Amino acid sequence: NIRSCHHINNDSTDGQLVKVAGLVLVRQRPGTAGGVCFITIEDESGYSNLVVFEKLFETYRKEILHARLLMVEGRLQREGKVVHVIVSKCFDFTKMLGKLVQREVDELPVLTLARGDEKTAPYPSHNKPAQVREGVPKEAFHGGRNFK
Repeated sequence: NIRSCHHINNDSTDGQLVKVAGLVLVRQRPGTAGGVCFITIEDESGYSNLVVFEKLFETYRKEILHARLLMVEGRLQREGKVVHVIVSKCFDFTKMLGKLVQREVDELPVLTLARGDEKTAPYPSHNKPAQVREGVPKEAFHGGRNFK
């Protein structure tokens, strides 16, 4: 069974064999780490830290470098509050992301505001209506330069 990141971090025991999947947030392969690759994945419940040793990295290079949705099998390593999964197998589940989108990307509205652009009072008031973001058709924007 594939476990959630929350379950991996809070309910799993040291040395336990686990499967976890999530969106790849970060891949790091520092020169000082002796070929070890560190990956952080995220699901709706939290994030998990993965450790891939050099030999395994070469075996699963394509999956590790190209996957946006990655599922791994491995052994949990817990040292205090620090939890890692020492990866033994990798699977690229990126194609499954397409099943989550109900509409074509071209049909999605362009939002006028990102959350960071919204104005809020220091203490939100419960009697004021929430700000609503409006969709703007993509045709409303200038074509710009095409750098293809």
